[in-house]
Amino acid sequence: LEPMQNRPWAKRLKPLGNEVYKTSDGKFYALPADIQVSGIMYNDTVMTKAGIDTKSIDSWDAFKDACEKLKAAGMTPIVSTPKDMGAVGDIADYILPGMYTDAQLKELKGGKFDPSIYQKYAEMVSQWTKSGYFNVDYTSATPDDIARLMASDKAGFYFRSNGNAQLIESYNPNVKLGMMPIPSATGKPYFSTGEDMLTFGVSKTSKNKEAALKFIDFLAEPENLQQLVNVSMNNSALTGVKSALGQFQTSYDYWMKDKKTATVPFFDRKYLPGMYSTMSKSTDGIITGQLTPKDAADQAKTAFENLKTKK
Repeated sequence: LEPMQNRPWAKRLKPLGNEVYKTSDGKFYALPADIQVSGIMYNDTVMTKAGIDTKSIDSWDAFKDACEKLKAAGMTPIVSTPKDMGAVGDIADYILPGMYTDAQLKELKGGKFDPSIYQKYAEMVSQWTKSGYFNVDYTSATPDDIARLMASDKAGFYFRSNGNAQLIESYNPNVKLGMMPIPSATGKPYFSTGEDMLTFGVSKTSKNKEAALKFIDFLAEPENLQQLVNVSMNNSALTGVKSALGQFQTSYDYWMKDKKTATVPFFDRKYLPGMYSTMSKSTDGIITGQLTPKDAADQAKTAFENLKTKK
């Protein structure tokens, strides 16, 4: 792809996207219309009925207490489905950054995989399963089934990005949803970021390179980029364009603007590239009981070592 860091709009790329889109030498190769900032989605009506204030959930113990309240109120605390790799993989992708200290993350980035840390994550998810927090139809549920549960005010938490609200809202336009940061076992809650829905690049060998670059410059103009962001229901990657988070905007503004919540890169993108499938399958194995937490950690370590050998 043709480098884009010298295009007239390049200086408008938000700092939020530096670690997501730029290489270590400051280059990037596409126009990102939007950037996803993900937390734990929740049904606000369900939270109110169960007497839960999501703003007070600042640890995994507090999250567990909230799940207990939801269960006692006859609600499904957490929904997911193995029919969509993302629904299970995102549980791992969101939670794992907060299982590591900064020093441990440096070691992981340097090629050292400590299975005991992954096992701590697996043990927590395993405990959620044993406590009956996941939807009872987990193994057979489809993404549509999950959306209906959230839409019908019968479920509390969903580890998925705000873009998945579109399906939920299609079943109930009046559903009330919000998003909260992910608790950390080693620090403060955070949001995960690092993905876009709409990105545009130009091949270095394109016969129409100049025309394509001009078209991308046209798309980058604020009034045009705004239309793309509105479709993606994400934050904007460039300044001069408003985020379009719909009903998530209020909770997003509270956590990002008022509370200055930190954002961290999607875990697999920075620390476990090529392992999203492993993270998803191991998490599924934990929820179904086919894997023990140690089995899941060993599986992840084997995949890490195999990828490291290939490199």
